[in-house]
Amino acid sequence: MFIVRVLLLPLSFLYGLITKLRNVLFNAGVFRSKEYKTYSISVGNITVGGTGKSPHIEYLIRLFQESKKIATLSRGYKRESKGYVLAKNNSTFRDIGDEPMQFHSKFKNIDVAVDGDRRRGIENLEKDIAPDLILLDDCFQHRWIKPSLSIVLLDYSSVGDKQFMLPSGELREWQSGIKRANIIVMSKSPHIYSPIEHRRITEIIGPKNHQKIFFSYINYQEIIPFNNTAKALFEKEDFDLKKYKVNVFAGIAKIEPLIDHLQIISKDVIQSEFDDHHSFEPADILRVINKFKEIISSDKVLITTEKDAMRLKDERLFPLLEEFPVFYLPIEVKFHRTNEGEPSFDQTIIDNVQ
Repeated sequence: MFIVRVLLLPLSFLYGLITKLRNVLFNAGVFRSKEYKTYSISVGNITVGGTGKSPHIEYLIRLFQESKKIATLSRGYKRESKGYVLAKNNSTFRDIGDEPMQFHSKFKNIDVAVDGDRRRGIENLEKDIAPDLILLDDCFQHRWIKPSLSIVLLDYSSVGDKQFMLPSGELREWQSGIKRANIIVMSKSPHIYSPIEHRRITEIIGPKNHQKIFFSYINYQEIIPFNNTAKALFEKEDFDLKKYKVNVFAGIAKIEPLIDHLQIISKDVIQSEFDDHHSFEPADILRVINKFKEIISSDKVLITTEKDAMRLKDERLFPLLEEFPVFYLPIEVKFHRTNEGEPSFDQTIIDNVQ
């Protein structure tokens, strides 16, 4: 892997020059970002996946769903549809993508749209829905629009590390691009908050005067049955995951935190890993099932993520898993308390939106 990265460095350098020139042209006004009348919040990052954009979008939905008419706009990664699509009751992940499908499944009182052309997406939402607030999922590099508020997520574990541009590394643009954000969120930080660590991270990032920095962390929820076999097991009075071996399978960018959590709440963890947003095929599911059958125990379950569960509802895949106890594990994000006298993340967002 190291050799491959080295060989790709010339392409990374070229990609970095292109992204730098593009940002210079936007900053100079040669390319113009368009503003819209509807208040919008962009949640993005400067790396490829793994910072937790979707749970932060969900956090914002929960924050405003009682007071605002909300719409989300994503590009709908790996969907089979084209152009602008507004989710309907019968929409599937094939129509809108797995993460928008997750929003659509969990929050019945919001509108979920996808469009690779974010300008067109916003214009259609304003025309068809007239929302009070548009949450822009993964829009930090989409500079043809100017959101009302821009939030950039940085993975806590990677701060201070030497990072490289695509395709050698994971950077979508140079780290200097962070200065465009109004708010910086250190995602996936430890559950225990340390003011000393806060200062250390702040010094590394060097946020500008107008920027605020907050720390969020993953809060794992209780496992939820994905099928009837899992439901029957879950409803048993003596069911306790600590007695069970877990075969975890997931197509996410960084599976290590999930494995660490499952090792705490279960007896043992066996891993089946796939690429982020992996399009599961029957052969993939059969491979997972065969590994599950090889586990020497009668007390065993299959666990995946909530995002993956959206794709497993495929009519080709669901029947293959029907006789096996499959669960999914939802996550939420929470924010650490800020220093005394400083506004919380919630209050900062609310003050901006109002």
